Amino acid sequence: MKHIFLATLITLLLGCSSIPELYLSDKPIEVTNPTVSDYWVRQNEEFSFRLPINRAPKKNESGYVVVRYLIDSNGNTFNPEIIESVPEGLWDYAGVKAITKQDFAPSKTNTSNTPVYYSQKILFE
Repeated sequence: MKHIFLATLITLLLGCSSIPELYLSDKPIEVTNPTVSDYWVRQNEEFSFRLPINRAPKKNESGYVVVRYLIDSNGNTFNPEIIESVPEGLWDYAGVKAITKQDFAPSKTNTSNTPVYYSQKILFE
């Protein structure tokens, strides 16, 4: 009986988890830094997350990554890919993790919620 209850509880919890599904109202377009705000506005300017010990660079190691990703018609981020990484590979995991923590809302001029591909430089200091 305990096993049936536990299995049911796990199924309910996993079934209720909120993993966003990709939604495209139109074909995505490529945008650059000055024009991304014509389509999407970042809702959370500041956010934080912890890296697993085995993924965290040593202290005082700075660098950056350029990550290209899709902002879908609901403002969710998908398909992050590292375009540039300095030092190579050091901050890749953290860069992708940072992208997943960003929330976007359509700008006032993006009434059709046009999805976009955007490349963002993320600095780590």
